[in-house]
Amino acid sequence: MMTNKFSVIKLRNNERGTLSGFPLILLTLILVAAVLGLLAHWFLGGPGLSTPQTIQSTPVPTVSTVSNVKDTDALWHALDAQLKTLDFEKLKIQSTAVGTALVDGKNVNTHWEQYRLPNLYTAQQLSDLLGPSVISLGAKPVYPVKPVGESGVGTVYSCLFAGPGLNAVQIDWIATSKPRICLIIDDAGYQKGAALEALYDFKVPVTVSIIPHTEYSNFLAQDFPLHAVEVMCHLPMEGHDHVPAGAYKEYLKKGMDVEKATEEVKAGLADLPNCKGLNNHMGSVATLDLPLMTAVCEELKAEHMFMIDSRTSSKAVVSKAAHAVGIPVAQREFFLDNTKAPGVVLKQMRLTAAFAKKHGLAVAIGHFNVITLKTLKVAVQKLQDQGYQFVYASEVVKE
Repeated sequence: MMTNKFSVIKLRNNERGTLSGFPLILLTLILVAAVLGLLAHWFLGGPGLSTPQTIQSTPVPTVSTVSNVKDTDALWHALDAQLKTLDFEKLKIQSTAVGTALVDGKNVNTHWEQYRLPNLYTAQQLSDLLGPSVISLGAKPVYPVKPVGESGVGTVYSCLFAGPGLNAVQIDWIATSKPRICLIIDDAGYQKGAALEALYDFKVPVTVSIIPHTEYSNFLAQDFPLHAVEVMCHLPMEGHDHVPAGAYKEYLKKGMDVEKATEEVKAGLADLPNCKGLNNHMGSVATLDLPLMTAVCEELKAEHMFMIDSRTSSKAVVSKAAHAVGIPVAQREFFLDNTKAPGVVLKQMRLTAAFAKKHGLAVAIGHFNVITLKTLKVAVQKLQDQGYQFVYASEVVKE
């Protein structure tokens, strides 16, 4: 019996040792693995055991988030904006090119543009006009404007603007050696159609003078600049021919009260957005009146506009009044279509071209009708092919 009891006790002890020992070893291994896992996380930067991490994508920078980045073309943009404000953009000869220029002994990236030089300014004056628009960028003209003659081109006046961290801009003003023709088309405002289509087919600078408060006056004044056509006011003035009462809303007469005349000019200009200057419609009597013409010029000065004397009278005092007031002025040399026939228009254009070749510039006036404009369309293209340069009225006036 003792043996049996002992045997049972020993068996139970052996069973307890076997069953209780195995879990203890397993628990130890699990604890060791956990410690090693924590050490690996700390040393290798793995994710923690508490809150899972979510990887966020980096947002793409917008304009507002990169405002501290300098626009290297800021100088170019500023000068182009100022050229547009001064209404010189329409004088551009070619599209903007990219090159290099020497600034402080270093080659820098440069935008290069060329413009026709208007009579009213010297190249240095134009450089001075543009200078203030770039001061805030820390830029300025690099050197004084110097003329350089180029065969077959004329005189080139180069203005170079530069500033720290900015692409430089070179603006060339070209005083052409080519004969120039200023083509003015009067009496616009009564029609569109085929005449307007022919005008838009010229593809050269042309100035059109609109009679205010006519059927299409306001529409054309807005539409013309979209087709590179310069706008002028063709203000009706007293001539020798009888004019029916009420034929024109604005009508200047010799001896007219100066205040009344000023109001007429203001009303006419107000109907024509984008207007740059004024010439007389008829006016062989009114343009002899110096006080009247002085009043017209005073109002134009207030509006920063120029005057063209249509020269319906050789005794006109338009230029005298303009010079006294201090506004830019020029006068007509040729009428193209006193007789509306293609042969007459072509003959007058030949005379205009000959005058331009001899004197460098001719101002010619035609009228807004289908015959004249279709004939001029052909003549203009031929003269341009022969080396003549067409320019706006605003380019030929001077004080």
